[in-house]
Amino acid sequence: MIGHDPWKQDETYIFGIVQHMLESGDWIVPNVANEPFMEKPPLYYWVAGILATLFSPWLAPHDGARLATGLFMGLTCGALAWTGNRWWGKGQGRLSVVAMLGSLGLVFYAHLMLTDIPILTGFALACCGFAVSRERPVLAGALLGTGAGIGFLSKGVLSVGVLGLTALILPIAFANWRQRAYFKSLAVAAMVSLPWLLIWPVQLYIRSPELFIEWFWLNNVGRFIGFSVATLGAPHKRGFWLETLPWFGFPCLPLAGYAAWRFKHELRTDARIQVPLVLFSVMMFVLAVSASARPNYALPLLVPVCLLATPVASRIPGRLNLTWDWGSRLVFSGIGLFIWGIWISIMVTGAPPSWQFLATHLPDDFNLQNSADEIAIASSLSLLAVLAWRRVSRTAARGLLSWTIGLTLCWGLLATLWLPWIDAAKSYRDVFLSMHSAMPQKHRCIASEGLGESERAMLRYVLGINTQRQEVVDGSDCDLLLINGLAKNPPADIDTSRWKLAWEGARRCDRRERFWLYVAK
Repeated sequence: MIGHDPWKQDETYIFGIVQHMLESGDWIVPNVANEPFMEKPPLYYWVAGILATLFSPWLAPHDGARLATGLFMGLTCGALAWTGNRWWGKGQGRLSVVAMLGSLGLVFYAHLMLTDIPILTGFALACCGFAVSRERPVLAGALLGTGAGIGFLSKGVLSVGVLGLTALILPIAFANWRQRAYFKSLAVAAMVSLPWLLIWPVQLYIRSPELFIEWFWLNNVGRFIGFSVATLGAPHKRGFWLETLPWFGFPCLPLAGYAAWRFKHELRTDARIQVPLVLFSVMMFVLAVSASARPNYALPLLVPVCLLATPVASRIPGRLNLTWDWGSRLVFSGIGLFIWGIWISIMVTGAPPSWQFLATHLPDDFNLQNSADEIAIASSLSLLAVLAWRRVSRTAARGLLSWTIGLTLCWGLLATLWLPWIDAAKSYRDVFLSMHSAMPQKHRCIASEGLGESERAMLRYVLGINTQRQEVVDGSDCDLLLINGLAKNPPADIDTSRWKLAWEGARRCDRRERFWLYVAK
């Protein structure tokens, strides 16, 4: 989670917003390189900014900010375990957490700065509320309202809409939810959620009605209906979720499907089946009809799916469970040995192997150096994985446990032994430092064309530079021009009588994106 620069797609602009909040003291309007960026509400930025400040004596600002993801994931796992224990019995909650941590869709995102992570927390808290809504309505309402509020302040109206529809559908579809205690919990939830839903939007509207409209109308309604997708991006391509969900939700999605089939006769009366199925169905419907789609939008689905998968994780037929267990050991042991083998080869020869599939994604001229801590952590993870695999043979959920142990091992090895190598391919630091060495020491300002929010945020972070974007302001007085575009389409309409090329470059292994710096003659 720490030890690398912010990575594109999301980390770069998210940290840019956090940096601006810390430097300017403006915690209401998210800004990237001094320009309002109204895509998301600010809860994640607030928490990241606080943690970056608290840990500033020990961690780089971006590493401190990334701890916000760890905090929200910890809360999510705690809430998930509590609900799993409440619904399926003591000790079952740990299987809910294991199912989530073993999900392929989570393993990458759970280690990055990402505003979707708090939505997991919101959904997990809401499920806590549903679990006790008829026994402890006040507590249930507080949990449900807080969960909806966290989701709203992290992503927007999506979470409130999904949780609200779920709460309304339950009593309509199932008689066991038509109780006074449940409706009391909904009333409490509505009251508890109001501060979350009102304080920041009201402050934003007071500051700037135009920015409020941009956030609510364009980035919430427009992204869902589709009229702003052409401008904001992330269009929903046909068949996207059919291609994404099978790998994203593995292995908890097949387990949840097995649970739904196994307990199909209890659907009419069992809240433990009703809540996950309704919540999953509502969220899936919203994703299916939305005009925007990205894999991380499906993260909230993991909460109901993992809760539904919990009771069958230890009831998988014996031969299938055994096959899954040993298959996981063999596959992940092989991957782990491969990661160690490549690392040892680099340490011995001083260079990565000349393999095309590696060179496509990672620089083949990188001098990999690891700290003693990274090597110690990787060695400890390997030893712990071997010990854990020896113990899971005696557990009923051996297949799921073995899978999650192996996935954790391989991700941990990549995040320690290979992390500097991966960071060299994904970071913008070397690109902009190289560009800086080609810039004249004295210049008035830098105009830019095609520079996205991710690149602008990192340029501000690495060099302290804000460009004059020609898309929004007149940069004709600037004596430097930075162009960001596709490598296959270099600038063709440059006024060569005024500008001369001083530098061009790109991230290592990035054959798609490229930068060109021009200096006025």
